[in-house]
Amino acid sequence: MKFSNKIVLFLVIAFTSVFSFKTAAQKNKVYNQMTLDELLDIDVVVTASKKPEDLFETPLSTTIIKKEEIEKSGVTSIPEALRLAQGVIVREITPGNFDVHIRGYDNITKNIYLKQPYNTTTLVMIDYRVVYSYFSGGTLWESFPIDLNDVERIEVVRGPASALYGPNAVTGVINIITSHANKKGKNINVNSKFGTNQAKKATVNVGYNWNGKTKLSFSGNFNERKRFDTKYYDFNKKAYTNIDELSLTVQPIKDVVTNESWNFKDYQKELGAYYDEDLSLRKIGGNIFFLHNFSEQSNIDIAVGAQKAQSQKSGYLNLATVLSEYESESFYVNSRFKHKNINGQFSVNSGHNYSNHKFNSYKFTTVEGSLEYNKQFKSFSVRPGVGYKYLSYNSPLTYKEPSNFGELNYQFKDEARVANVYSAFVLSEWKPTSKLRLIGAARMDKFNINKNWFANYEVAGTYRLNKNNLLRAVYSRANKSPFFFDSYLNTSIYLNYDVPTGDGTTYLSVPSSYNVSGNVDLKYPTITNQEIGWRKKINSKLNLDIEVFYSQVDNFVNPNVYVNNTVSQQLDNMGQPVGMPAIDIEGNVLFENYDLEAEQFGAGFTLNYEASNKFKANVFGTIQKTNISGRKNIDYKETGRESYVTTGGAYVSETNYFMNPIEWGNKVTPTFFGGFSINYIPTNKWGFSTDGYIYSDQKFEDINYYYLINESQNISGLNQMKINSTIVLNAKTSFRINKNTTTNLTLKNILGKHTEYGFADSIGRQLFIGLNWNL
Repeated sequence: MKFSNKIVLFLVIAFTSVFSFKTAAQKNKVYNQMTLDELLDIDVVVTASKKPEDLFETPLSTTIIKKEEIEKSGVTSIPEALRLAQGVIVREITPGNFDVHIRGYDNITKNIYLKQPYNTTTLVMIDYRVVYSYFSGGTLWESFPIDLNDVERIEVVRGPASALYGPNAVTGVINIITSHANKKGKNINVNSKFGTNQAKKATVNVGYNWNGKTKLSFSGNFNERKRFDTKYYDFNKKAYTNIDELSLTVQPIKDVVTNESWNFKDYQKELGAYYDEDLSLRKIGGNIFFLHNFSEQSNIDIAVGAQKAQSQKSGYLNLATVLSEYESESFYVNSRFKHKNINGQFSVNSGHNYSNHKFNSYKFTTVEGSLEYNKQFKSFSVRPGVGYKYLSYNSPLTYKEPSNFGELNYQFKDEARVANVYSAFVLSEWKPTSKLRLIGAARMDKFNINKNWFANYEVAGTYRLNKNNLLRAVYSRANKSPFFFDSYLNTSIYLNYDVPTGDGTTYLSVPSSYNVSGNVDLKYPTITNQEIGWRKKINSKLNLDIEVFYSQVDNFVNPNVYVNNTVSQQLDNMGQPVGMPAIDIEGNVLFENYDLEAEQFGAGFTLNYEASNKFKANVFGTIQKTNISGRKNIDYKETGRESYVTTGGAYVSETNYFMNPIEWGNKVTPTFFGGFSINYIPTNKWGFSTDGYIYSDQKFEDINYYYLINESQNISGLNQMKINSTIVLNAKTSFRINKNTTTNLTLKNILGKHTEYGFADSIGRQLFIGLNWNL
């Protein structure tokens, strides 16, 4: 099916339900003339301005995914639920494992080791606790201790938000808010699903509510998904193959005397890097939640939990294929308190993330604390605060003695890298009139491992024309933080290069050595964003939210390659060559800031229709265009050449050159992405829903940079995979057996098998049968 036809199908399904009504103009004042039903129907959001407020009033681009929407939809995981929000790109890498981006910029985070999209620019939080890996950046979705059964709502803020929540909220923030034991007395919920392709999922919540003052809950979850494919992509063969037929894209020398190189089977055996070929995801998690309200103005909220997960997903430093197998295990403690105008939070998270390729593993401990004070005046409020982070990451890749990819002697040492981060921030709000609202925020973060200060700011305003129309504008700046991988990477590798000889038909195998090093004083990608928006209540049943945005990114980080190529030829007394020339290639790969910039133009919309409690529908979409300028292509630059004759009678020629080994492109981010959902409850027993997610064409690329000797080899080393435009369509039917028990039937990926992430797995059609019991 062509993409244009898919767009038509998408719009027909979505708009058929939404436009089955007539719009009516309303001319009333704002809240004081709202009806009781309108006031009760207000959606409250917290993440956009750090306080509860009407979603319609928030100055930032924000979407709330409510528990009710999640339960009625066909989604089965937290990252998949993000497909219900505008402006979010969600790709399923392997069944149950996802890559998530807000608005795009998918390619700006890749580097010499991480060559496929991997989101390090969106900050994810669980109850305001940052769940982010400071080793190489990003969110490990499979390592969440919570699951959908714990979620009360998900708040998605599009656009830079580092002024509110710190570095790495570059393209936005996702805040997952939990809630438990909401009704007085006993609260029990048990949910189970079994699906085709051996899928299993079970969750349980048990809690008690003492008259709304004290709540105690226990939750647990288990999830297992199998792959639809058992083959892996081989970059040398440019095709999928069996695991035992894979070849190494990079063949390190294992014996510097004989120059013998590793092959995949021996390398895998030496590392113990075996795969559970059928398994995509297996995770188990448990949590305890405690909340006590001392008074209306004072409370304490404590959560503890742990998880263990095994997954196959996109990784790096695999040296063979895109997919790596990971095993993660961690525990956390999160405490929040409020007393009058003071808010505080303290959290600890510790564990490990092990790859089947042992060198790509690390242990970690993070400790974070913050304290804020909110002072309210008549028409002005100010909220200053301070924060502190202790970050400890232990990895063989960052030790003082370089790790060698050929020797494979990877053992954990007592050499954890540690960072201390100090933060200060302020959020202020001024309402000069009942219709105009102005917000300003600024934040400064200092990492003791980096000489640079990380400054972020935000200026936003809203103007309420009337109760049905609101205009808003935002100007903001946000940056990524230093990572231990970029800062302290310390590795070496020995390779055999096949260098063409003078006749161009034969090759000479030449040993070469490279040292790969991080840089502690890098600047990190920084985004400056401008956007305007309009929210419109068309009538009591229909709302429209439109946004237009423009952003720029600079301070790209790139591992540049510096090579010294030395050719030595012994000469006789007549100056004629004697024997074979000796060739020596040495190089240094260094993380540096790079001459590259990107800009993005885009627009998004959300249209919500609520006919009644029985019928609800929405449709949303984002269209964007990303441009990249600067040194975006792989290139070579000779930086020096010298020839001389040694006292021993050898002619020596030394050539130095610089290489950018990364091909930066803008075709990974789809031009259009969006979705819709329809929920219909004809009776108090039956419920029907369908949801769809659509994206346009994408192109994934990979180049084997290790063997680039000259520009002519770019094409032969290039792998490309086009991801065709797709509609991911789900449908769910539920039936209430009695007041406590509901059964459901969910069909996922109705339109059939497809691939969403380059060089990874196909995602097939699945049928789930579920049972839910509440008390």
